[in-house]
Amino acid sequence: MPHRAGEKNKELWKRPVFLPRWRVSRLLAVLYLWVCLVVPALLYPADLSYTLAFDQLTWKYITVTIQLENPFGRRLLFSMPNWIPGAYEWGSFGDQVIDFSAVDRNGAKLAWEKLSRSDWEVQGGEGLVTIAYTLKPFSRSYWGTGLDSTGALLEGAATWMRVRDSEKAPVRVRVHAPAGWRIATGLTGEAGGSWVAADYDELADCPFLLGALSDTAFFVDGARHELYFHGEAAIDRPAFAAMIGKIVAAQSRLMGGLPYSRYVFQFILSDDERGSSGLEHRNSTTIRLPSLEVMKDVRSAASIISHEFFHLWNVKRITNAAFAPLNYQQEARTESLWWFEGVTSYYADLALLRSGVWTVDDFLRHQAREIERLQENPDRLRTTLAQASWRVWQNGFAGPGISYYNKGQLLGLLLDVMIRKATHNEKSLDHVLHYLYHTYARAGRGVGDDEWADILRQVVGKDFTAFLDRYLYGLVELPFQEILAFAGLQAVVQTEPTPFIGAIRIIGPRNRVFSLDETSAAGRAGLRRNDLILSLDDQAFKGEAALYEWVGKKTIGDTVRLLISRDGVQWPLTVPVEKRDQISCSLSLSPDPDPVTLAIRNSLLSGP
Repeated sequence: MPHRAGEKNKELWKRPVFLPRWRVSRLLAVLYLWVCLVVPALLYPADLSYTLAFDQLTWKYITVTIQLENPFGRRLLFSMPNWIPGAYEWGSFGDQVIDFSAVDRNGAKLAWEKLSRSDWEVQGGEGLVTIAYTLKPFSRSYWGTGLDSTGALLEGAATWMRVRDSEKAPVRVRVHAPAGWRIATGLTGEAGGSWVAADYDELADCPFLLGALSDTAFFVDGARHELYFHGEAAIDRPAFAAMIGKIVAAQSRLMGGLPYSRYVFQFILSDDERGSSGLEHRNSTTIRLPSLEVMKDVRSAASIISHEFFHLWNVKRITNAAFAPLNYQQEARTESLWWFEGVTSYYADLALLRSGVWTVDDFLRHQAREIERLQENPDRLRTTLAQASWRVWQNGFAGPGISYYNKGQLLGLLLDVMIRKATHNEKSLDHVLHYLYHTYARAGRGVGDDEWADILRQVVGKDFTAFLDRYLYGLVELPFQEILAFAGLQAVVQTEPTPFIGAIRIIGPRNRVFSLDETSAAGRAGLRRNDLILSLDDQAFKGEAALYEWVGKKTIGDTVRLLISRDGVQWPLTVPVEKRDQISCSLSLSPDPDPVTLAIRNSLLSGP
């Protein structure tokens, strides 16, 4: 009998069980709530908070405290990122950490171990866990952390440790600012002086600028734009804000509206003549400007502002597959920085033209300078544009070789003209941009390096494989004159032999070498990046223009004596003066273009 009963139960178990529809719906609802509420509670801490304080005695240190609930006493791993998205350069921010500690809810010390230059492991501690670390910040112009008695710039990835496996947890931040300091950040503020971020990526993407900040604001398309300034400079604030408003409005028209309700511009006004630098974020940007130049003409800041602002679409939303999702511990190499930086520069220039900040002559003159810059660089015949993008991690931003900003911008211009020509001006690079925004960005999908030909075919309906093979992946010279003629633009490129010791970028009042080609005469003689050039032929000088003027007066075959300082040690260098074919380029409107060519030119210059 028991055996038979068992057989009967077996048969019943094999039969399908049908539940009423209302029970299925209730089970699905319970399962959905469990996934939404219980699973996150198991995976992420219920409360993750960061607190930051400054050493106000020496102004050398920053202390960060992280508190989180660890209900199961599990092992916790904390990591400092190794790079900042948008700055394609290894940062090793863990090297800034000079002290680390961890305690449980009762203040008892927890065991911890440093696993690598950027990783710390804490062994358990059930309940509330508090870890603290001290940073000794080092500033790298526009990125990293910087601190002195006048203020601070805190880039998120260089400041906040990640709690591994909890990157999706919401975050609350509190900053104990010195008296008299104000705080500017793209994070959402709360009552009581704290800020909130949806997850670690948002926290890392919203830098903090602190100090005795001045500010102003304006609205475009209903969105608020806040401008904060650190540093004293008598710039024309109304004219400066009006210029930015025009740039924002022009880019908004191009992209079909603004994807935010609030945007923050953080400006650091510097009087040390370093030049401009900047870093983009999703709803903010940090830009360092030479105050003397901006005081003379606010338009001197227009180019970098337009570039960094356009990144809110191109990079921060339209992004590369190497950046989606972000990995802060590994290099994110890609061959596509020609698009994300170079094409960004192209559209930044178009926005200045279409907004009225630049005239047509300004725009053409700027493109001509970019052509000169490329044609004077011998590496254009050795390194492809795709390779230049890939190698930035090993060469550095100002390293040797061609610039993906420079050649990428020019390739974007030529590609735009070619698309207009191939489609009788029915399509343009604007359509490619919109396709990427609506098809990739809104789906959270990154663009693969090998997808450009397929994307162009999908949008334009034409095959651009041969074009990309020649000019993106190959070493064929860009055919400026031929292609620009399709847009009614006349390019005249001329060469003239001139004295030359190398392409040397100099910044700052101490004539610091920012970049140079180490295969040039100066490089072969021993000049290196970050050297200070104290004199030329025993004569003091100031700035890059003065160096080129001095060399330009020499005869090919002469020498130039440089006195340099490196790591506090001085010694002379003798540099031979060699010949360089100096390139000059002029761009102008072709007279009497045919109707199709005129239509292409008008639509390119005027925009949608």
